[in-house]
Amino acid sequence: MSVPEPLSIALVSPLGWPAHDDLARRLEAEAASLARRGNAVTILAPSSSAELLADGRRRLAALADGDRAALVASPGSVRVVAVGRALPAGPRRRLGGPLDLAAGLETALSLTPFDVVHLHEPLAPSPALAALRHTSALTAATFHRPERLVGVAFVRPLVERALARVGIRIAASDPARRALAELFPGPCRVMLPGVDPALPGAPQAGERPGLVVIARGADRAGLRFALRVVRGLDLEALGPIAVLGPAEAPWRTRAAVPKVLRGRVEVVPDAGPGARASAFRDKAIALVATEEDLAGGAALDAMAAGIAVLAPRCPQLEELVGHGREGLALPPYQREAWRAAVRELLADEARLAELGGEAARRARSRTWDDVAAELEDLYREGLAQRALGGAPEARQDWIIADLRVRTGPELDADTLVDASLDRGLGAVAVIGPDLQGGLEVAARAPSGLRVIVGQEVATVEGEIVGLFLVRPVPAGLTLGAAIAEIHAQGGLVMLPHPSIASPPGGPALQAHRADIDCHEALAGAAATAGAAVAEEAARLAKAFGLTVAAGSGAAVAEDLGAAYVRMLPFDGPADFLRALAGAEPVRRRRGLRAHPPRQRRRPRRP
Repeated sequence: MSVPEPLSIALVSPLGWPAHDDLARRLEAEAASLARRGNAVTILAPSSSAELLADGRRRLAALADGDRAALVASPGSVRVVAVGRALPAGPRRRLGGPLDLAAGLETALSLTPFDVVHLHEPLAPSPALAALRHTSALTAATFHRPERLVGVAFVRPLVERALARVGIRIAASDPARRALAELFPGPCRVMLPGVDPALPGAPQAGERPGLVVIARGADRAGLRFALRVVRGLDLEALGPIAVLGPAEAPWRTRAAVPKVLRGRVEVVPDAGPGARASAFRDKAIALVATEEDLAGGAALDAMAAGIAVLAPRCPQLEELVGHGREGLALPPYQREAWRAAVRELLADEARLAELGGEAARRARSRTWDDVAAELEDLYREGLAQRALGGAPEARQDWIIADLRVRTGPELDADTLVDASLDRGLGAVAVIGPDLQGGLEVAARAPSGLRVIVGQEVATVEGEIVGLFLVRPVPAGLTLGAAIAEIHAQGGLVMLPHPSIASPPGGPALQAHRADIDCHEALAGAAATAGAAVAEEAARLAKAFGLTVAAGSGAAVAEDLGAAYVRMLPFDGPADFLRALAGAEPVRRRRGLRAHPPRQRRRPRRP
């Protein structure tokens, strides 16, 4: 049995790196497990680390200069690449800056030959979801938010268009799947997290059963409720007591602990696996007072550590128990019911040990390596479907085609071919006043670069473009005669964009509109000036039934690919038109570059 080739996988995080929250830690755990299976895993994320930002800028610059492997990790390893600056979005929480992150992701995804691009939390305020249009890889997205997506409803049409590019939808929990389905129905696979098998176990028989309160949410009501439950218990019967609180502002958690408990309670900020291991050590019971605190993996890790978890009745708890975890579902905020449940467990050491042991056994049956195996199966299934040739809109074997370039003093045939290959272009249309430039490029292009020979044709009524030409079309013909000459040699007629040419208008265009094969809806200056509006106009033209083309009009290597279409590979004019019908016009953002970190000013000397 042959061993499958390792996959080149990009995991995209809209949140800052290094990891400081549950989402980033899940991404980190998935990356490590996918790498242990032999895959090459790259994490693309914004960062506030000067070291990571400097390394990311170097790698993105190398990629833009033609090093297609600049971001790719070695098989069996994980590489973190900072693609933009992370901006503060609250204590210990960073979101990607829109300009830096958009530019970095565009470069990374359009030029790196990843097999899979997997975005986590695509509905976070970030350009990461929109950036998926720049990749030709298989795309996946994991949705984490269990709450209703109220704010997203205002931009629903934009998000729907972006989500249409996602080939695989994954929900981190069933509540997250239901929240997504309210606004964006469609198939979505629930993939629950794994656990770290190295977590500590429950106390040994004969030891006092310690207790941990898991209260990491911003709402302190759950923490106060759990501490009131603890105050009514026999503290002598309890062993060590800990509070696993939010990583930010631990003093707030300490301030919520009543004076009678301050000498007994250890506050542990949830800074990651090490902090959780410390909080769970020598504990047999966990109190999780709110549904919010059940999310994020801390309660799951507590169960995997052999701890019996008491939590309110809610869908999140039902999912954990249904997944094999043992928990005690209690009515929310009913103090005496919770105290009674804890007293029963303290009085029945055998039952407490049985609950903890069963929870640990079942929890540890699904590790992060199991999650990675499930993910890899999904990836390979999606790649196999693409290889078999799915529907055009579902396929991922796109090429990038710049359908208007021009040779000249600063862009000769050799330079154009080299720059096209460096930028990952699969096709170019070389259009000039004659066919000489296009024929020279076609003679030098390798098999991986499709060259369309074209010509700007000046007719009596205005300019048109001929594509797939084998002989030049004379200037000065009527529009009808020029179109007939182009079609007679098997070529196609493209109506040029008005920003870079003077196309026919009025009665002449109306009379021959059925003879126009495609429309250049995004080109030249339109790719940079008012770019977002121009791209949306091109998409609207496509929505109204026009066959839309896009090209940069580049006359220098740096401008190549400023506007392009993502389309299926083609062979000949008829196949080109079929592929162009399902293509997507895209403009490359210009002028967006990551800036070096600001240097702090030295304080003035007194």
